[in-house]
Amino acid sequence: MRDPYNSGRGMAQESGKATSSRPFIRALPSAMAIVPVSMLFGVLAHRADWSMLEVLVVSVLGFTGSGQFAVLPLAEANAGFLTMLIICASINSRYLPIALTTTTRLPRRWWVRICAAHLLGDEAYATEKDGDTTKDTLIIRLTIFLFWVSAAVLGALMGKLIPGEWLSTDIHLGFPASVVLIYLSVSQIKRRVAGGYRLLPLMVAACLLVVGAFHQWLGATFFWMPSVIMTAILLEQWKKHE
Repeated sequence: MRDPYNSGRGMAQESGKATSSRPFIRALPSAMAIVPVSMLFGVLAHRADWSMLEVLVVSVLGFTGSGQFAVLPLAEANAGFLTMLIICASINSRYLPIALTTTTRLPRRWWVRICAAHLLGDEAYATEKDGDTTKDTLIIRLTIFLFWVSAAVLGALMGKLIPGEWLSTDIHLGFPASVVLIYLSVSQIKRRVAGGYRLLPLMVAACLLVVGAFHQWLGATFFWMPSVIMTAILLEQWKKHE
């Protein structure tokens, strides 16, 4: 007669093996979607006379597309390090409230926790689920991170082969990044609110009104963090009262 405990443990192990690849598979679409955007950063960085080491370091330490793209024109204008640091910090401040919602999925060791928090980006946040384990979270974030850094370096290498006249300043080269972010935003909204709220159109309209008010009040650079905080509070309170 089979031992039910061992049988259950074996089934759990088999289930763990079966699901071990799921985080990587789930992360692949987002990881592949940011490849052209990251390559674009590498190409533009090469055009701005950045070295390969500078592209690698900025991609690793400043792992956010918006922050990295913001640094490019500042560097070309010979802006000071403190100025670039303040601009990047203000743009990336939106990740503070976002990161707080994922603390239960992070490792307990403080240094691994810091690294995992650093790997959080828009793409990873849109891919992760509330029920993900710590291992799932690390796999998703690390996959997207490695794709981004590798693509940036590859873009810098390709920049050496692309004729300079092909990258005219009249071309809106940041358009692919905007498209990816819009897609991720729509996917995130569908995943987190679909079927979870009544009066869904009214709730979405309320969130858009809040974001629009902050954008009008604070401008396009600084509206991110208060908008994320207020919409998170609005969604939570809305759900509690339904």
